[in-house]
Amino acid sequence: MAKRIVILYEDTGGGHRSTAQAIAQAIALLYPKQYDTEVVNGTPYLPFPFDQGEKSYPLVVNRARFLHAWLFHTLNRPAMAKLLRAWLVWSGRARAVRLVQDFPAHVYVSCHPLFSQLMPPLIRRLRYPARVAHVVTDLASGHVIHFAPDLDLCLTPTEQARRQALQHGLPADKIVLTGQPVWPNLRERMNAGSAVRTALGLSVDRPVALMMAGGDGMGAVGPTAHAILQSGLPLQLIVVCGRNETLRAQLEATRAMLPVRVLGFVDNVPELMGASDILISKSGTLTLCEGLLAGLPILMYDAIPGQEDGNVDYLVQGGAGVFCPTPRAVVDQLRAWLDDPAQLARMREAALQLARPDAAFNVARQIARLADTVD
Repeated sequence: MAKRIVILYEDTGGGHRSTAQAIAQAIALLYPKQYDTEVVNGTPYLPFPFDQGEKSYPLVVNRARFLHAWLFHTLNRPAMAKLLRAWLVWSGRARAVRLVQDFPAHVYVSCHPLFSQLMPPLIRRLRYPARVAHVVTDLASGHVIHFAPDLDLCLTPTEQARRQALQHGLPADKIVLTGQPVWPNLRERMNAGSAVRTALGLSVDRPVALMMAGGDGMGAVGPTAHAILQSGLPLQLIVVCGRNETLRAQLEATRAMLPVRVLGFVDNVPELMGASDILISKSGTLTLCEGLLAGLPILMYDAIPGQEDGNVDYLVQGGAGVFCPTPRAVVDQLRAWLDDPAQLARMREAALQLARPDAAFNVARQIARLADTVD
């Protein structure tokens, strides 16, 4: 009988869901029919107020970022993590038991830190024969709740995150540096970039910048995109607005001084990256790691305080990205890059050096080994 693996995520932003899906795809490719794998949005099984995260997260990030920063830093202490864990277990036990009943498994893989805190004590109290693995989805400034002390396995994207896990008391033999999982077929799909460029009617004579803001089109993407469109730079721009239809309509109505293609929610990000020469993005982990794999110089125009600060530092220190927190700084940086092709070439090489193309397979192998320890 195939061992069963349930991968849990909360849909706050697109990164947690995409990480879970990438892991499931890697397991299926490495071990066809050997493991029964299911990706589950666990949000409805969380207690209040965490079950409202998918609704509140975009609002807080877009309209009350100071509140998000305050919550992040207030809770980012071991004592507060213990209180949060106690609340999750006490108030959420009934729903969590229902989660286990609805989705029984030999291994639960957490792709959101709330599940890393909730699942181990629940499994222990139920005396349920399962293991819990957690995938850390912040490159270098992970919140303390990522690092639950009783995880069976903690998978980290970088050496910085691995050291954080050690500092928070996880045993070294339960921590594995795997890289951040992205779609296993990402590079293969990027090869279709030239066809996508043609399909979008973009010239081969001008560089293409791809601008993204996550699945919900969050942050300062609107003012930044508008500044680029009015810059008259020798550039072609693709803007992916995600589910933000208001932003899409505004940009489509803008009189642009350079060629632009405005898109909504798309499922061909790898192909779009393959069609591009520069990535302009907020500092979400998954998009940055996809950009590294594509070998794109990355211009980060926005970072969610706390959780994404380390992502910015990681790319800047690695020579693959720059952080420009104002629209004017973004335009100035693009102009400098376009005037210095040698610098762009160095940053492309740095991006490829930071990339971990086998990360999803690394994670899949670790989860499979963990599943094989369960009778």
